[in-house]
Amino acid sequence: MKLIGITGGIATGKSTVAKLIQNSGHPVIDADLIGHKALEKESIKQRVIKELGDVLNNYGMIDRKKLGALVFENPKKLRILNNILHPEMIRMILEMSKKLGELSKEVFVEAAVLFEMKLDKYTDFIVITDCPDELRVERLMKRDHLSFEEAKKRITLQLSRDEFLKRADWVIDTSRNIENTLEQVFKMLKLRPWSAKI
Repeated sequence: MKLIGITGGIATGKSTVAKLIQNSGHPVIDADLIGHKALEKESIKQRVIKELGDVLNNYGMIDRKKLGALVFENPKKLRILNNILHPEMIRMILEMSKKLGELSKEVFVEAAVLFEMKLDKYTDFIVITDCPDELRVERLMKRDHLSFEEAKKRITLQLSRDEFLKRADWVIDTSRNIENTLEQVFKMLKLRPWSAKI
């Protein structure tokens, strides 16, 4: 079984590409969803409270909005959260990929922070979604109702476009329409370039 990572900068169409792959009948693990599940675990919850303070909602669950606001502007707190969360997320992703691997030759994992969480160490192949930064700013402003400055800031907080492209085994250009992206996804799935990678 091959584990194939799908990543790329914010607003480059990762989720769209992951959805197209899933609709083609391939198993796709959503790392974001795994992160949410990890936060629901009692052991993780207790560590988060101990290290970062009370971020619970009225139901005694972690309030992700409150937590996000706390760590988004504070790199030190974000690092603390990642140190708690990422090892558990990797464990859960690998466990899930092993189960899915019994049914499929390739399992995909969509992860916005694939490199930051060091998940790339466990993947056999990395697909990067890519489009120009100007287009990403445009998409972010429209999608998340952000100002130009806010959208730019979100982009600069991540790895640069060059950094993503440098680490890619395969690039899907999402700068055109959805049909064009779908065409590229089909081409990749047909060629299965990961099977040739040693």
